Formats: sequence, structure tokens, C-alpha cells
Amino acid sequence: MSETGRRRGPRSDVDVPVVLLDTAEELFGTAGVDNVSMRSVAREAGVAPAAVTHHFPSKRALVEAVVHRRGGRVGDAVRGRLAALAERENLVTRDLVESVLLPFVEEINTDPTDGISWLKIVITLALNGDDIIATEIVGDDGDIAELFINAASKVPGLYPGVGELRAPIAMFSMLTALATADLGGYGRPVGPKGLDPEFVEQLTVFTASGLGA
Repeated sequence: MSETGRRRGPRSDVDVPVVLLDTAEELFGTAGVDNVSMRSVAREAGVAPAAVTHHFPSKRALVEAVVHRRGGRVGDAVRGRLAALAERENLVTRDLVESVLLPFVEEINTDPTDGISWLKIVITLALNGDDIIATEIVGDDGDIAELFINAASKVPGLYPGVGELRAPIAMFSMLTALATADLGGYGRPVGPKGLDPEFVEQLTVFTASGLGA
């Protein structure tokens, strides 16, 4: 059967929702969410437009699913690391930074190209204040932010108002740098095997220094 003929009905040769998520993640990460239509996702995925709306009734639903697929486990890992800090004493700013950074690093190291695409989407949505990030990663009740502030309060000498402005600046800057590790400005410190450990180390040092200055 020809490819054209096969697309006229439901595809049984692939897991259609997974293919759609993979395709949307790549397109959203490359061109930006606002510039990608549901029809273009269908075309690139090799399915009929109706297949997209069958699994994802709206573009919003598709974006939410793309963010959640990786964001659920990354958010849980960040929560776990921050919660563990509550049991420790003598914290330093590096502990805070690593608790947020390393789950994202681990996700990218597992799947470098698509992981970077996903993080580009997350950063764009987060900087625009989209509540998808709160719902799919941070938690509706802001539990990650609360855990971060509680841990920050245990770091000796850390500026008392760090959670109000400096921490968001530090975290957004750090994750933006991570999301653009495939660009030339940083020497493209990401490859088939993941991120260059030295890049991750210097990003950690730089962010921790700024947070604690």
C-alpha cells in the first residue's frame, strides 16, 4: 500500500500518540509553539489531521501533553532533591542549584536532541508565564517554589529575599543556558552522548555564585 493510501485511515503500524508527541516536540522546539499548527504536526507525523484532534482535541492539549511527558518525571526529581535538603544541615548555594539543574541535565543526557527541544519549549512557556508550567512541572500549589525557599532559608548568609527575584533570575538564566547548549555561543557542549560535564560544572558554579552574591 502506498504512503498516500495508508494515511487515509487510522495507522496501525505506529503508536500514533507517541509519534505525534515526538513530532510536536521537535517542531515546537525548533520553530516555536506559536508558529506550528496542528495540521503541520499531522503532516510531519505522516497522519491525517483528524488523527491529531482524535488524540489531542486542541493545540493546547497537545502542548500540555508534550510538556508533561518529560516534565512529570523532571518535576518529581526536583521535588525529591529539594525535599531531601530539608533533612540536611550546613547547606550551600550549590546544593540549591544542583537540586534544580541536575534533573534537567539527566533528562537531556538520556535523550540529547529531543531533550534540548523539550527544554526550549519549557523555557519559552515559563518566561511567558504560561500556567502549563505550573500545572505540568512546578505543581498547581507551587510546591517546588516552596521547597526551594525552605531550603534556601537554611543556607547561611543567603540574602533573605532571594526567593522573590534573585532566585527566579538565576534559575531561568541557568535553564536557558542549558536549553541553548546546542548553539554555537557555548561551543555546542551537547552531543550524541549528552552534555559536556565541564559545561554543567561551570554552569553550576556560575549560577551558585550569582545566587549567593
